Amino acid sequence: MKTQFLVILLLSLSGCATQSTLQIYSQPIGAYITEVGTSTTLGISPTAAYYNASDLHQNKQPDGCYLVKGYTARWVSGATSTMNPIRICGSSTGTYNITLNRDSEYPDLEKDLNFALQVQNMLAQQRQAQAAQDAAFAQLWSAYSISQGVNKTTNCTTTAIGDSLNTSCR
Repeated sequence: MKTQFLVILLLSLSGCATQSTLQIYSQPIGAYITEVGTSTTLGISPTAAYYNASDLHQNKQPDGCYLVKGYTARWVSGATSTMNPIRICGSSTGTYNITLNRDSEYPDLEKDLNFALQVQNMLAQQRQAQAAQDAAFAQLWSAYSISQGVNKTTNCTTTAIGDSLNTSCR
């Protein structure tokens, strides 16, 4: 049973990459991100968009780069920034980053900076919660491993018999 679980886990983790990830940041963070032309909402930056490798190949340019729809960032002050289209150059299964920068001449920068601070605090709390969850899982896994005998010590002895080696483990 344990072996089957581990094999399934390893197979699921080692699957072939079939998508590309575009990490979308804004400066300052906390902008509301939407896709140009469709108004599809991705959420508050930092966020990510995902593309199937087969879809990217349909938009492959002669130079080998892929052209995808752009994104608009809208801050709480009303300031906006748009990058459209976006060129992804490299593997169709890679991870790429873009940053949409707020125009510093637009009024109410302080509103956006205050909101960015709130977003940073929220992200820090999420990381803390994830770390606590990871620690709890590690303790659970350790307890399970010990109860299943996974951490038993194995002693091996190797002896030479003529031209052969004989190894015995207990």
